[in-house]
Amino acid sequence: MVLDTVMYIVHSAFAALWTGSVLFVAVAVLPLAMGGDLSPDAFGSIVSKLQWVTRGSAALLFITGGHLAGTLYTVESLTGSGGGYLVLAMLALWLGLAAVVEIGSAKAQRGVDENKIREPARAARPFYLAGAVLAVGLLVVAGLLGVAGRYGLPF
Repeated sequence: MVLDTVMYIVHSAFAALWTGSVLFVAVAVLPLAMGGDLSPDAFGSIVSKLQWVTRGSAALLFITGGHLAGTLYTVESLTGSGGGYLVLAMLALWLGLAAVVEIGSAKAQRGVDENKIREPARAARPFYLAGAVLAVGLLVVAGLLGVAGRYGLPF
């Protein structure tokens, strides 16, 4: 029981850190970079930190989420219930989020290495915006899972 609680706390904390970081970069940092209001070094530093948050969070979320899914679901309930489908949707969204952030960060870093700012920001923009959409999707799915668990709803 204590281990499950610790796993849930770590899972929730890193999920919040990751989704918040992606949304911050997409909404606050990217427009500044595209407008040339950030230096390439500053943008590169932010992109690098986002990559580390993404990699660390993805690893921790896989471990903690795997533990939680393993203790709360069977194979049958994971593949045959509404809650299980939400968990699988969450896994797909996490994988998608990791992929688009990595691709966007690679595109941004490539240009920043050439001491450019506007072009790399524009190249990364579609991937970071897709990441923002996936992050919001993850928050919605997490909310649905929380409601289902709290109220014993069938989904």
